[in-house]
Amino acid sequence: MVKRTPADSYFSKCVRARANWTCEYCGIDLTNDRGRLHCSHFISRSYHATRYHPLNAFAHCSGCHQKLGGGRWGGGNVAEFAAHYDDVYGSENRELMRALSKLTFLKHKHHVKPIADHYRLIYRDMEQRRRDGEDCRIEFDEYPELTTMSNKISFEFD
Repeated sequence: MVKRTPADSYFSKCVRARANWTCEYCGIDLTNDRGRLHCSHFISRSYHATRYHPLNAFAHCSGCHQKLGGGRWGGGNVAEFAAHYDDVYGSENRELMRALSKLTFLKHKHHVKPIADHYRLIYRDMEQRRRDGEDCRIEFDEYPELTTMSNKISFEFD
């Protein structure tokens, strides 16, 4: 099992807040039962280059997370998860995440605190926007070092 860091915690909150505390697969609203809504990674968290990338994560209820094969359960329906990914983000982004996962995120441990700080600020902004009445999906930017890595891969696809 991959150790959870403060960066993981804030990233997870951003992913779940982005979906307004609703499962992105079955649509159940878990605003009042937030513990049942998971941050589900398409590519395992063990790949540091995609671990904190918004295009690699979904808000899934515990049942859908298990069904699609995320988290501690493993297995699941990989083809169904890939189709779900393509519906939400597009197959070109799935290929981008696959390619990005193969890159080495140098000095990952040195980035954990700045990553946590980055996503903590984003989460606070998202929660304020929710309090102000915004109820649609709120997209958020990845940690800047990941943008640099993504841009490198994107040029290879062109």
